[in-house]
Amino acid sequence: MIKFRHAFLAIAAVLAVHVFAIGTGVYQSMDWFDIPMHFFGGYAIAFLALATYNWIFSQISISTRSTTSSPYARLLLQGVFVMGFVMIVGVAWEWYEFLFDQFATTMVAKYGFAQMGLPDTMDDLLNDTLGAMTAWYLWREKS
Repeated sequence: MIKFRHAFLAIAAVLAVHVFAIGTGVYQSMDWFDIPMHFFGGYAIAFLALATYNWIFSQISISTRSTTSSPYARLLLQGVFVMGFVMIVGVAWEWYEFLFDQFATTMVAKYGFAQMGLPDTMDDLLNDTLGAMTAWYLWREKS
């Protein structure tokens, strides 16, 4: 079971690599570096989603109207929760990149644009989702 401690460590690791990559110019010298960063960012945020899901469902119980509920219903709910959670964070990150480019002009002049346009945004969100799906598949509740 994923705990909040694991999630925060994973997120901190991704953010540390991100800060290092910005500071050393890795994003400018290796165009492809953004792809694994979004994949592992989605993976790390999925840890937070799983920890949140586990915490929420340890506090409440959900009963179904039917006595023959599918054993996969809770697994499906967990998957939808994780994907939705990661996508919300991914979209928020893309807004951050857009707003950074609009308002942090001295930083953009020094480090370059964070947002490279719509194809970059779609690729970033796809990689966030693939990272989340991978984390959910490896760390999901086993039914």
